[in-house]
Amino acid sequence: MTWLLMIHIAADNSDEIEDIRPPLPPPPSLTIVILLVVLLLLAIIAYVLWPNVKGSIAPPIPKEVALKRLENAKQRVSSASSYDFGVEVSDILRNFIEQQFGIRAVRQTTSEFLNEASHATYFDLARREKLRQFLVRCDAIKFARVPAAPVENEALFEQASAFVEEVN
Repeated sequence: MTWLLMIHIAADNSDEIEDIRPPLPPPPSLTIVILLVVLLLLAIIAYVLWPNVKGSIAPPIPKEVALKRLENAKQRVSSASSYDFGVEVSDILRNFIEQQFGIRAVRQTTSEFLNEASHATYFDLARREKLRQFLVRCDAIKFARVPAAPVENEALFEQASAFVEEVN
Protein backbone atom coordinates (compact mmCIF):
# COMPACT_ATOMS: atom_id res chain seq x y z
CA MET A 1 0.00 0.00 0.00
CA THR A 2 2.84 2.23 0.64
CA TRP A 3 3.87 1.72 -2.94
CA LEU A 4 0.52 2.76 -4.19
CA LEU A 5 0.59 5.90 -2.12
CA MET A 6 4.03 6.79 -3.42
CA ILE A 7 2.95 6.23 -7.00
CA HIS A 8 -0.09 8.35 -6.50
CA ILE A 9 1.99 11.17 -4.99
CA ALA A 10 4.57 10.89 -7.77
CA ALA A 11 1.88 10.96 -10.43
CA ASP A 12 0.43 14.14 -8.99
CA ASN A 13 1.79 17.27 -10.78
CA SER A 14 2.36 19.26 -7.65
CA ASP A 15 5.83 20.35 -8.85
CA GLU A 16 4.31 23.17 -10.86
CA ILE A 17 5.06 26.68 -9.55
CA GLU A 18 2.08 28.70 -8.55
CA ASP A 19 1.42 31.89 -10.47
CA ILE A 20 2.30 35.18 -8.76
CA ARG A 21 -0.49 36.76 -6.84
CA PRO A 22 -1.23 40.40 -7.66
CA PRO A 23 0.00 42.95 -5.09
CA LEU A 24 -2.37 43.95 -2.37
CA PRO A 25 -3.77 47.46 -2.73
CA PRO A 26 -2.28 49.89 -0.21
CA PRO A 27 -4.51 50.88 2.64
CA PRO A 28 -6.28 54.22 2.07
CA SER A 29 -4.53 55.90 5.00
CA LEU A 30 -1.14 55.18 3.43
CA THR A 31 -2.31 56.75 0.15
CA ILE A 32 -3.36 59.90 1.99
CA VAL A 33 -0.02 60.12 3.82
CA ILE A 34 1.92 59.70 0.57
CA LEU A 35 -0.21 62.36 -1.12
CA LEU A 36 0.37 64.80 1.76
CA VAL A 37 4.13 64.19 1.70
CA VAL A 38 4.24 64.84 -2.05
CA LEU A 39 2.23 68.06 -1.64
CA LEU A 40 4.53 69.19 1.19
CA LEU A 41 7.61 68.55 -0.93
CA LEU A 42 6.08 70.50 -3.81
CA ALA A 43 5.30 73.39 -1.46
CA ILE A 44 8.87 73.45 -0.13
CA ILE A 45 10.31 73.38 -3.65
CA ALA A 46 7.95 76.20 -4.72
CA TYR A 47 8.95 78.28 -1.68
CA VAL A 48 12.65 77.87 -2.41
CA LEU A 49 12.38 78.55 -6.13
CA TRP A 50 9.74 81.31 -6.04
CA PRO A 51 11.24 84.79 -6.47
CA ASN A 52 11.29 86.83 -3.26
CA VAL A 53 10.09 90.35 -4.04
CA LYS A 54 10.60 91.63 -0.49
CA GLY A 55 14.22 90.50 -0.43
CA SER A 56 15.11 92.68 -3.39
CA ILE A 57 14.16 95.91 -1.60
CA ALA A 58 17.26 97.40 0.00
CA PRO A 59 16.93 98.57 3.60
CA PRO A 60 16.93 102.34 4.01
CA ILE A 61 20.28 103.99 4.65
CA PRO A 62 20.29 105.62 8.12
CA LYS A 63 21.88 108.81 6.80
CA GLU A 64 19.18 109.28 4.17
CA VAL A 65 16.42 108.60 6.68
CA ALA A 66 17.90 111.10 9.16
CA LEU A 67 18.34 113.78 6.51
CA LYS A 68 14.76 113.33 5.33
CA ARG A 69 13.46 113.56 8.90
CA LEU A 70 15.59 116.66 9.51
CA GLU A 71 14.20 118.32 6.37
CA ASN A 72 10.68 117.65 7.66
CA ALA A 73 11.66 119.12 11.03
CA LYS A 74 13.20 122.19 9.37
CA GLN A 75 9.77 123.26 8.23
CA ARG A 76 8.71 123.53 11.89
CA VAL A 77 11.74 125.44 13.23
CA SER A 78 9.82 128.64 13.80
CA SER A 79 6.31 127.25 14.23
CA ALA A 80 6.91 124.40 16.70
CA SER A 81 7.38 124.95 20.41
CA SER A 82 10.96 124.77 21.61
CA TYR A 83 10.11 121.66 23.62
CA ASP A 84 8.58 119.77 20.67
CA PHE A 85 11.37 120.79 18.33
CA GLY A 86 14.11 119.89 20.82
CA VAL A 87 12.58 116.47 21.45
CA GLU A 88 12.18 115.81 17.72
CA VAL A 89 15.71 116.84 16.71
CA SER A 90 17.26 114.93 19.60
CA ASP A 91 15.24 111.85 18.70
CA ILE A 92 16.30 112.08 15.05
CA LEU A 93 19.99 112.30 15.94
CA ARG A 94 19.81 109.53 18.56
CA ASN A 95 17.99 107.20 16.14
CA PHE A 96 20.54 107.96 13.44
CA ILE A 97 23.47 107.18 15.73
CA GLU A 98 21.83 103.98 16.94
CA GLN A 99 21.18 102.74 13.40
CA GLN A 100 24.48 103.94 11.93
CA PHE A 101 26.89 102.88 14.67
CA GLY A 102 24.95 100.26 16.66
CA ILE A 103 25.25 102.27 19.87
CA ARG A 104 22.17 102.18 22.08
CA ALA A 105 21.28 105.85 22.03
CA VAL A 106 17.52 106.12 22.25
CA ARG A 107 16.93 104.48 25.64
CA GLN A 108 19.99 105.83 27.46
CA THR A 109 20.67 109.00 29.35
CA THR A 110 23.07 111.45 27.77
CA SER A 111 25.92 110.48 30.07
CA GLU A 112 25.37 106.74 29.47
CA PHE A 113 25.22 107.33 25.75
CA LEU A 114 28.35 109.48 25.68
CA ASN A 115 30.19 106.91 27.78
CA GLU A 116 29.27 104.17 25.30
CA ALA A 117 30.17 106.43 22.36
CA SER A 118 33.64 106.96 23.81
CA HIS A 119 34.37 103.31 23.04
CA ALA A 120 33.43 103.70 19.35
CA THR A 121 36.28 104.54 16.99
CA TYR A 122 34.26 107.11 15.05
CA PHE A 123 33.65 109.35 18.05
CA ASP A 124 36.91 111.14 18.67
CA LEU A 125 37.18 113.78 21.38
CA ALA A 126 36.01 116.68 19.17
CA ARG A 127 32.95 114.81 17.90
CA ARG A 128 32.02 113.66 21.39
CA GLU A 129 32.27 117.25 22.65
CA LYS A 130 30.02 118.56 19.84
CA LEU A 131 27.57 115.77 20.53
CA ARG A 132 27.68 116.42 24.27
CA GLN A 133 26.91 120.13 23.79
CA PHE A 134 24.02 119.32 21.47
CA LEU A 135 22.54 116.71 23.81
CA VAL A 136 22.95 118.85 26.93
CA ARG A 137 21.07 121.68 25.19
CA CYS A 138 18.33 119.27 24.08
CA ASP A 139 18.11 117.83 27.60
CA ALA A 140 17.74 121.32 29.04
CA ILE A 141 14.86 121.95 26.66
CA LYS A 142 13.25 118.53 27.21
CA PHE A 143 13.64 118.04 30.95
CA ALA A 144 14.16 121.49 32.46
CA ARG A 145 11.75 123.09 29.99
CA VAL A 146 14.25 125.85 29.26
CA PRO A 147 12.61 128.01 26.59
CA ALA A 148 14.46 128.35 23.31
CA ALA A 149 14.04 131.06 20.73
CA PRO A 150 13.57 130.16 17.05
CA VAL A 151 17.22 131.12 16.53
CA GLU A 152 18.27 128.48 19.07
CA ASN A 153 16.01 125.94 17.37
CA GLU A 154 17.73 126.79 14.11
CA ALA A 155 21.13 126.27 15.79
CA LEU A 156 20.01 122.85 17.09
CA PHE A 157 18.84 121.94 13.61
CA GLU A 158 22.15 123.04 12.08
CA GLN A 159 24.17 121.06 14.65
CA ALA A 160 22.16 117.90 14.03
CA SER A 161 22.36 118.34 10.24
CA ALA A 162 26.10 118.94 10.36
CA PHE A 163 26.65 115.85 12.48
CA VAL A 164 24.64 113.65 10.08
CA GLU A 165 26.27 115.17 7.00
CA GLU A 166 29.84 114.58 8.18
CA VAL A 167 29.24 110.84 8.65
CA ASN A 168 30.51 108.90 5.65
